[in-house]
Amino acid sequence: MSNFDKDGYGFLLRYIRKTKGQPFCSEEVTLAAQKAGIVPADLRSWGKVYVQAARDGYIARADVPFRRAMGNGTFTLGWVAR
Repeated sequence: MSNFDKDGYGFLLRYIRKTKGQPFCSEEVTLAAQKAGIVPADLRSWGKVYVQAARDGYIARADVPFRRAMGNGTFTLGWVAR
């Protein structure tokens, strides 16, 4: 596991604790992590962090769509803490 994987995973877990079960967009997490200095070499690296958190039972896909800030305004389903 790379340093980013550990840092990103930890940041995601801390972030979802603050959501109190409310759906959130993954890009919100990415932007908040960037402000905290957690930036991977490739933003797609966040994908495996989410896959691992879902496998570990911390998050699941939400039924709520979000407009992507970094995806030209397209919609994607958000996530919710379990």
